[in-house]
Amino acid sequence: MGNQCNHVEINDNELKSVQIEDESDSFLVYKFDPKLHFPNISDLRKLQSLDSLNSTKSQFHDTVKKVPFNVKLHRKRTLNYESIHDSQAQSPTNLVSEYFEYPNGVYQGTLVDGKREGQGQFFYHDGSYFKGSWKNDMANGLGKIKFQEGELYEGEFKNDQQHGFGKYISNQLKYEGQWKENLPSGHGIEIYNKYYIYEGEFQNGLKHGKGKILWYKDDSRYEGEFDENQISGQGIYYFGDGEIYEGEFKDGKMHGYGKLVWPNGKMYEGNYYMGRKQGFGKFTSSDKEYTGEWYDGVYHGYGKLETKDKVIEGYWENGVFSK
Repeated sequence: MGNQCNHVEINDNELKSVQIEDESDSFLVYKFDPKLHFPNISDLRKLQSLDSLNSTKSQFHDTVKKVPFNVKLHRKRTLNYESIHDSQAQSPTNLVSEYFEYPNGVYQGTLVDGKREGQGQFFYHDGSYFKGSWKNDMANGLGKIKFQEGELYEGEFKNDQQHGFGKYISNQLKYEGQWKENLPSGHGIEIYNKYYIYEGEFQNGLKHGKGKILWYKDDSRYEGEFDENQISGQGIYYFGDGEIYEGEFKDGKMHGYGKLVWPNGKMYEGNYYMGRKQGFGKFTSSDKEYTGEWYDGVYHGYGKLETKDKVIEGYWENGVFSK
């Protein structure tokens, strides 16, 4: 059973070599910038949407009025909207390329049986603007909308919702890919200015499924599975300093079975618990090898340590051999 002794202490240098530095413990998507306070820098579930502007929808088509309209003047209007002069008001049925007042804005285009149909433009009272295809009084098909704060969406619409393929651009964020009911769902590419680029699967506006992400700050990158914006499941994480971890993750941390390899050849393979070595595992380096139980990142439980000139096998407690 190897050489036995009652008490052996591992010096600080030896202990450090079998521990994972604290900065390697966490793998949250936003871990490289402490200023960010939410898991998904670009929570795409909170994006502006067309149907929120069109809360009036078609139930108002019976009161639509033809009005004189000045686009430049409209763009200067604020949220304190003053009603457009309606001296030429009428209730149209089939008219082309005229301006018509709605409770939430002004429409230019074709009306069929009092409903917006075909190509048309809509100028919302809050300064937002839509141009594209209409069907059954709703945006359907290809179109483009620019929101009050400057965000831009261009792509496919279905019943007043971003649905299909589309591009979204704001001051900080760019997204290009599939949409479903106003949210990124399916395959897409998300670029968050100065922070990261992500390509992979989305569900309900969140990174979910298989994907890959690269952080600009230190060139760290990850390829694998995501669960509601967190790195969770099976994957490979490449640290900026050259370390590579391959294995299981949970809630943004190493959790389950995995293997961590250092640039100098050191390696740990075994179980992790919330970012720390815990359970059974094996650590090897150029001058030592430990196989056994771990707890909170250190030797703890039954294990065997082999160096060039000694073998220590037995029970360990918090990194110290006890018996």
